[in-house]
Amino acid sequence: MNQTTVEEATRFGDAVAAYLRLHRHELKNYAWPLSPMARKKAREYGLPVGDEDGGARATQELRKAVAQRVREVHGLSGVQRDARMAELCGFVIRVWGGLASNSDDTIEAYSRVFLDACPPDLSDIRSPRQLRSHAGCGFPFKGISSWSKWLNFVWSDWALIYDARIGFALNAIHFREGVDARAFRVPDGRDALLSKIDTQSLAALGYLKRRGEQVPGLAMDNKKLVRWMEAALAPAAETYEYYLLVMQRTRDVLDQEEPCSLVEAEMLLFYLSNRQLVRDLLGSLSSSI
Repeated sequence: MNQTTVEEATRFGDAVAAYLRLHRHELKNYAWPLSPMARKKAREYGLPVGDEDGGARATQELRKAVAQRVREVHGLSGVQRDARMAELCGFVIRVWGGLASNSDDTIEAYSRVFLDACPPDLSDIRSPRQLRSHAGCGFPFKGISSWSKWLNFVWSDWALIYDARIGFALNAIHFREGVDARAFRVPDGRDALLSKIDTQSLAALGYLKRRGEQVPGLAMDNKKLVRWMEAALAPAAETYEYYLLVMQRTRDVLDQEEPCSLVEAEMLLFYLSNRQLVRDLLGSLSSSI
């Protein structure tokens, strides 16, 4: 990432930290309930089931257990390793994550592309740059809600989940706080309320306005108008790494007051997205209309 992007991520992370600071006590309310199928599969794989509500602690314990199992499987070889790794990947994405539309071929691709060329000790991979270097992989926007779940369960110390609720939350904070940084692309999501509010466009237009960009006149054709809006968004191929920079800054700021991990910051942002944050955003919008 170039220096300009790092500076943008710093400003963005400061704004996210300022918002999360007001609500960090609410992490105790985080919940991602395990479906009956998820509980069944977890037991089959010898993974902890935890409480039925899938609270923050239970979710963390499940992450750690999957990460350990992945490292054990990574030490195997041949067909056995590939099959067992695909099972774990499928559990994380399709069963725990609820993204059942991913095909077997897609799951197998995710389970291999990020791990095949990695060193024997997966813990030696400590950043997206190192992973890209070892695995020769990129971080495409397509499928980001799926493959980022897998990366997070393998490397929860630095890799985070990026999905529609996270993208919504980041852009909502961006719009409310007037952040001088490019906004985030938001993948398709399943939340009925959040899907009605286009924070990607709100944040992008706010950014362009602050930079003195005038709304194009009627003479500009639609293709050029799309490019004009695109300039306010982080490039698709850079979205994930830009996101990690923003959240690393967020964690560093929050950590100055009391210990906070990257995953805790992500879970809090996720939790607040369709609760407090969407209401704060709607309040901001209604007062300006």
